Amino acid sequence: MKHAVVLVSGLAVALAFGHPWACFHGDPQHTGRSVNIVGAPLSRIGVRGLDDQISGSPVVRQDGCVLVGARDAKLYCLGPDLDTLLWAADLTPYGSNIYYSSPALDDSDNVYITTNRRLVKVSGNGVVLWSWPSNNALSISHSPVIGQDGKVYFACYSESLYAMTPEGTLAWAYPLGRAVNSAPVIGLDGNVLVATTRGSAPWPLFCVGPDGELRWIRNLDGDAEFSSPAVGTDGAVYVGANRYLYAVRPDGTLKWRDSLLARIQSCPAAANESTLYVVAGAGLYRIDADSGVRWRKSIGGSNYSSPAVDAEGNVYVVTAGGASSVFYCIGPDSTVRDSYIFSDDIWSSPAIGTGGRVYFGCMNDSLYLFQGPGAALSEQGQGLQPVVVRLLSNPTHGVVRLTPAGRYTARVFDAAGSQVASVRDADRLDLRGLRHGVYLIQVAASGCAPQKLVLR
Repeated sequence: MKHAVVLVSGLAVALAFGHPWACFHGDPQHTGRSVNIVGAPLSRIGVRGLDDQISGSPVVRQDGCVLVGARDAKLYCLGPDLDTLLWAADLTPYGSNIYYSSPALDDSDNVYITTNRRLVKVSGNGVVLWSWPSNNALSISHSPVIGQDGKVYFACYSESLYAMTPEGTLAWAYPLGRAVNSAPVIGLDGNVLVATTRGSAPWPLFCVGPDGELRWIRNLDGDAEFSSPAVGTDGAVYVGANRYLYAVRPDGTLKWRDSLLARIQSCPAAANESTLYVVAGAGLYRIDADSGVRWRKSIGGSNYSSPAVDAEGNVYVVTAGGASSVFYCIGPDSTVRDSYIFSDDIWSSPAIGTGGRVYFGCMNDSLYLFQGPGAALSEQGQGLQPVVVRLLSNPTHGVVRLTPAGRYTARVFDAAGSQVASVRDADRLDLRGLRHGVYLIQVAASGCAPQKLVLR
């Protein structure tokens, strides 16, 4: 009989429609955290040449397929091993470039991505469904994000935050009065947070409700160029502003501010309820969520890449140093577990898929796939072999069977990290009393990572 209690350790995991890596930095809270294990050592098992440079970051669909935009203004969809090009959507009628924008996936596998001029919606099989606006008046560099209400949010150099309906209608536009060169983030309460850049001090961090009404403003002592906010398990907002790392409570009050040794130009990763990782200049920092640098690891380069963290706490980060660009796997104790040197700049951030896979793009027009041992090897698990428990079916209309056959204990968490259901000594979950949405299922089995489940 397989059942035991597994602690969730304050989990408020951001859930994104059941996709392993659904948007920029993984999820709408930009945690940079995966429920999957990659591990080390790493092997480069796939590389796919595209038609132009890749400065944005890939995402991983629930079927394992990988989507990425390139600077030829095309959106590419490839098989999990990068050996098959499933389709390429030509977005040149809607813009001439895709700069740092990552796709954002909804629960029907539709894709939202920004060119340098418009927000575009593309179906799961590569058909352009709509674009906005029609006059190509905007100047956009970074990624959209999908809110809890299904609206799609993005900001740009036009000094506004935009909210679009899934049908392509402008829901509202909030004037920021400052340009934005980063991605907005969705708080655990559904509010939208965006940090500004350019102009003179102070630089505001805005919190806007899904209705378009201002909730609060927190002035920062630096601009947030390339530095998208991230939301932690307690709802705190973490954002880099020049060399300062801020922690702001969900009500807009300051939790703490830490001064680092160099400028922050990427998104922090909220590894768990107590640990953050952030890149500043040539260093990767591990920081306590209650403030305080635990360690700094020199990784070199001039870094725009945001760190990604797997379920064992390993950090995957890429430097952009031209002839000395490096892809690292760094353990939670700051030990370099593996590294690979590249001869071209890398500005893309890693995306963690299933089966020990991690992907990132390169300015040499190529998309790379590295393979780790995944769940088959866990150095922190004292050699225990994982019991791989699958949820059937997923997505579901309510009743989920646990396989292989057995009796399990499982806990169900909503997007805010609250436990909403549980079973003990059972072979199935009955979720028909819950609202439609995305949930995290923690099955108490040795080595079994939490799993995302879509309830329709």
